[in-house]
Amino acid sequence: MNMRVLLAAAGSAALVLALFAARPPRPAEPETPPAARLSFAQYPLGESAQRGATVYARWCVGCHGPEGRGDGIASPLLSPPPRNFQLGKFKFRSTPSGELPTEADLLHTISCGLQGSAMPGFPLMPEPEKRDVVAFVRALTEYGLVKREVDYVMEDEELSLEQVLGERFAEIREEALADAYENVWPVAVPPEPEVDGAALAQGRKLYEQQCVACHGSSGRGDGPSNNHLRDGTDAPIRARDFTTGVFRAGSAPSDLFLRMKTGLNGTPMPAVSGSDDDLWAIAHYILSLRDPANAGFIHPTSCEAHAHTTVAAQSGAPAGAQAGEVAAPDTAPATQGAAK
Repeated sequence: MNMRVLLAAAGSAALVLALFAARPPRPAEPETPPAARLSFAQYPLGESAQRGATVYARWCVGCHGPEGRGDGIASPLLSPPPRNFQLGKFKFRSTPSGELPTEADLLHTISCGLQGSAMPGFPLMPEPEKRDVVAFVRALTEYGLVKREVDYVMEDEELSLEQVLGERFAEIREEALADAYENVWPVAVPPEPEVDGAALAQGRKLYEQQCVACHGSSGRGDGPSNNHLRDGTDAPIRARDFTTGVFRAGSAPSDLFLRMKTGLNGTPMPAVSGSDDDLWAIAHYILSLRDPANAGFIHPTSCEAHAHTTVAAQSGAPAGAQAGEVAAPDTAPATQGAAK
């Protein structure tokens, strides 16, 4: 009896399986194609930016990529990685924390490079080409900002890209850029005070309160937090080793003052709290941590090195483009007026 029941059950199961096997498969649900998004080719460029695209393609695309995403062919080999211009997070600026750089800031970086990184200086590039490539880099950043706004409007108002381009794009772009450049102005750098023992003692006290966790007590970039630091893209980032005397955007006291006053956008380095006298004291103390063996070192890609080479070769005036010597642009879009 039990055997008959088992055989009947097995037969029923086989019949069910056979019926399912013979059943035609359910047709796949048609995939909804992703909504079209604003491409860089659709973003309007001014005349200077159009000229700058050629300069960029010649000198910058290998590291920063064709659309400025920091994804050039050489980028996997570089540490730190190349800047993603579309994110709008520029470390080295004269502007308040969180803001975009001025044209003069970008010109300074192009002329002088970033010491201790793969970003070289281009001091011999003709000035018009520098201004044009700066215009193109700013266009890449503006495109990233505007694209994010367009994406938001498309999702929030359930509009297609075609509708946005036809009805809303000019308004969205104008508002996004007005917002982005509203506070783009260089912060004031007061006159540098005299350095004495009392100032260095005050600088050391403030350094121990605000800087040791990342940069370490001796300034070697070996603080207890250093191994856990991440940048704005969640990539590992290390604190600066002050004993080398190598600072990305210049090693003058005024350069360090600006780094602390404005912070490094897209990194764990914030704008440092305190009075201007406090910041000067910390800057002077940091410079006192430099290893004496590195005291005479001038980084070969820096503006200082170019100036020394020019003096030796021509016995003329130093030719490096310092941050305070860069002329303001002749013209700027109305939305960028605050950048002057």
